[in-house]
Amino acid sequence: MAQDFEKTNLSWELKLGQQRIGEWFEQLTSGWNPPQLPNNTPRPEVPPQTWEALYWLTIVTGISFTLWKLYPLLTRLINKKTTPPTRRPIATPEPTTIQWLQQAKHAKANGDYTKATRALYFAALTRLKDREFLANDDSMTNGEYRTQLRQRKKSQKSDRAYQTLANAHEAIYYNTDHNTETNNSKNLGEQYLEQYEDCDRAYRDIEQETP
Repeated sequence: MAQDFEKTNLSWELKLGQQRIGEWFEQLTSGWNPPQLPNNTPRPEVPPQTWEALYWLTIVTGISFTLWKLYPLLTRLINKKTTPPTRRPIATPEPTTIQWLQQAKHAKANGDYTKATRALYFAALTRLKDREFLANDDSMTNGEYRTQLRQRKKSQKSDRAYQTLANAHEAIYYNTDHNTETNNSKNLGEQYLEQYEDCDRAYRDIEQETP
């Protein structure tokens, strides 16, 4: 839109319209020569109303031509004023470590140990990123995160704890236990409870090593 205003504007269009009207009128009258009449022949008198009509006809023609040329520009200006601005969606902030822990606590209270384990995994991941043990890059895989932890000299405990949490998270994500017909609901509940308790201890280890 900015380039359109640089190429054309109202003042420029008015000047161009006046110039074209003058050229048109000059071209119209340049080839017209009045007939040669004898000296004693009386010249016809043109009524003042005729000149006035010609004057107003020229004015109306010029205004109509100018409006015709300015119509696209005026249309864009009107549409720009009447069109409401596009609102960008507000980005939802990522949950903090405390918020993930609250989700884990709430899920555990409701007996949803898979959800609680998953929340513990993200709480640990967020904490490690906040403490700069891991790069803040969501495109990285768990294996790449583990490599980063192993490269740190003081993160042996965090490395093992993160691996416990990551393995539990992947097991829940791929839902491997639910695809096994021999597991009944009671065994699954006990297994998920043990898994949650292991992950809870793993998170405490990470918490101690990342004060």
